[in-house]
Amino acid sequence: MIDDLFCPNCKRLKRRCVCKKENVRKRNLRLLEEVGCKDFLKPIFDCEDEIILYKIFQPFDAQPTEELHLPKPIVEFLAKKGIKKLYPFQAEAIKRLNEGKNVVITAPTGFGKTEAFVIPMLLKVALGGKAIVFYPTKALARDQELKIKDYASSVGLKAVRYDGDSTPDERRAVLDGRADVILTNPDMVDYHLRNNPAFRKIVRDVVFVVVDELHTYTGLFGSNMHYLIKRLSRFADFQIACTSATLSNAKEFAEELFEREFVHVHGEHRKGVLNFIMRYCSSIYASTKDIVKALYGKKILIFGNSYRSVETLNWILNREGIRAAVHKSGLPREVREEVERAFRNGKLKVVVATPTLELGIDIGDVDVVVSELIPYSQFLQRVGRAGRKGQESIGVLLLREEDSISTYYKNKPEEYFKDEASGFVEKGNEEVIKYQIISICIEKPLRIHELDFDDAIVKKLIEDGLIAEIDSRLFATSKGRELVKSFNMRGIGESVKMLCNGKLIGERALPVAIKELYPGSILLHNGRKYRCIDLDIKNLEAELVEARGEEITEPLYTSIPRIVKVELEDSTIVDAFYCSLEITISVYGYVIRNLFSREKKGIKYLDEPVSYTFPTKGFLFSCPLPEAEEVEQDYYAGSFHALEHVLIESSDVLTGGGSKEIGGVSTPEGDIFVYDGSTGGSGLSKLLFKRLDKAFRISYEILKNCECKRADGCPSCTYSYQCGNNNQPLNRIGAIRVIEQILKNVKKQTQWERYTEVAEFRYYP
Repeated sequence: MIDDLFCPNCKRLKRRCVCKKENVRKRNLRLLEEVGCKDFLKPIFDCEDEIILYKIFQPFDAQPTEELHLPKPIVEFLAKKGIKKLYPFQAEAIKRLNEGKNVVITAPTGFGKTEAFVIPMLLKVALGGKAIVFYPTKALARDQELKIKDYASSVGLKAVRYDGDSTPDERRAVLDGRADVILTNPDMVDYHLRNNPAFRKIVRDVVFVVVDELHTYTGLFGSNMHYLIKRLSRFADFQIACTSATLSNAKEFAEELFEREFVHVHGEHRKGVLNFIMRYCSSIYASTKDIVKALYGKKILIFGNSYRSVETLNWILNREGIRAAVHKSGLPREVREEVERAFRNGKLKVVVATPTLELGIDIGDVDVVVSELIPYSQFLQRVGRAGRKGQESIGVLLLREEDSISTYYKNKPEEYFKDEASGFVEKGNEEVIKYQIISICIEKPLRIHELDFDDAIVKKLIEDGLIAEIDSRLFATSKGRELVKSFNMRGIGESVKMLCNGKLIGERALPVAIKELYPGSILLHNGRKYRCIDLDIKNLEAELVEARGEEITEPLYTSIPRIVKVELEDSTIVDAFYCSLEITISVYGYVIRNLFSREKKGIKYLDEPVSYTFPTKGFLFSCPLPEAEEVEQDYYAGSFHALEHVLIESSDVLTGGGSKEIGGVSTPEGDIFVYDGSTGGSGLSKLLFKRLDKAFRISYEILKNCECKRADGCPSCTYSYQCGNNNQPLNRIGAIRVIEQILKNVKKQTQWERYTEVAEFRYYP
């Protein structure tokens, strides 16, 4: 068995085999020659990583074809901009919006989604009333400001940007009613609707609302946006238009988010040739570095899926002498704007970004986009940043060797193009609802049962003295008004301040902070490495010092769930219950690894565990026992633990890359919890709960087809980078047998009642 791990020729581990790597290099180059050799792609193919798939996507429907059946002033204005015809999706969206329908528009970046909503918006406002255009960020509003203002002025209307950076004159123009179109963000409207009577008077005239970049309103942000639109609806009756480039369930998500019927209008276009390359690599960091070095001089945009990967990539590139910069939320605005400006002007050739640059911010021409694994429709959004003028572009998707879903696509690459990026939202997040009810009561007293809120939540708010009932109406108390001063549309719950030499260098939200800022942890932040020397949970402060070396840490922790309330039940494939949960995370130690090779350097244990309890949403189900002729030690525990891992890791196919924001727990008895890793719940676990049948089938493919063939599995099938128990115990064979039982419709009754109190079970996170 051990001999199978080594190459008979070079005697090295097969996965590090020189013979294999040389054969891979030759096969890659042959693949390029077969489709017609393109010299500028040769550096990407001439590598030891395996090129799984290479496709050339040709331009299609790149020219507009529909006549302009619009009022003369708009036709004349469009002619000045060089627009003489519309794309079919633009014409259809304009028609439907003019009919008074709520419309969600999906189309690739750079094909005129703005024109599709702005023309009918202006036509409606011209008849009387105002419009609000929501952008998810101030940066995007600034980027679109001149364009919208030009359109508005062409028909004699006034558009004004209204956010935290607006001038006093701009604010006065909005509040005295001179602004016909208000360009803003949800945070600004939330604050002023609650605190500014003059603004509440203005929104009574709103007849049209635009929600740009709909796909950003997932999770907590989406939950808050749902209630913000409800709050606006108490003052005005308006039509809604949404735009997005990525969502596969756009209509379903818009209807879930806003509780209205929507018409979906979709456009499918491409301006230039796209060279799509799927590359399977042993290290994303090493592969990205090699690609950037090979293509250095071109404008390269690299997308990471997490703060950690973005910071690590940037750190490695700069260490190699490649000037790169980070673009992510949480950085000061002036830092992000300088990165955008330098990249747009060509002074900076390489940027490493989180999804912040998926949005429509102008960053100029891009030649190459490199991305970690995400759903195909979201990848198209990212790669749409390249080739904006019709030039040939390159999109490289990196699959990670030690990753279960990457292994799945390696074996079935064509399945990737069926991958979905789905919007998700948890409207029942009780933490969100608490703040939103108080806000509603501040804006205008709430009549009992005016809105469909859970009576138990309202009763608790009254008991806590946050709202009061007077004559069948609910009013916010001074205590409630004080509480919502700390409210944030983009997150709820507490954050830990990161301090270095007494200076605030950043914040991390709980519960994520508990797994990143424990004493001894090493982390990257804004291009620098830090070590945490103290975490004060009571005062929400972490003391950091600068660190050196090539080490990084991963936490060892336990997660203990408690069921607060069962929300939904589904026995289609297993006996599953979607619940309100309370999760207690306790970090008791950490693993030290090499940042680049991920080689384990040691394990250290904390003097005292660091714990945090938070409310969230998730689901529980029970597994049938796996069949076995002989049961070795930890067979059952390892089987269920492995299944929990692969079920969450493979959920990326179904949740749009959300596995890193989902937690899980298994017990040796076969009970498995899957939960949202955010305060109050984000909706990700509910998305997986509704698609468990497909999740089990994908998990089965991954476990059955993994090349390791080991009983415990490997990083490509059963291991998880998020595991709080150092990936012990695991049993791949047992997990396969469990799923086989499930797919044969063998069920075990789930006794959820025993988890309504903290149970004395051994849990494997």
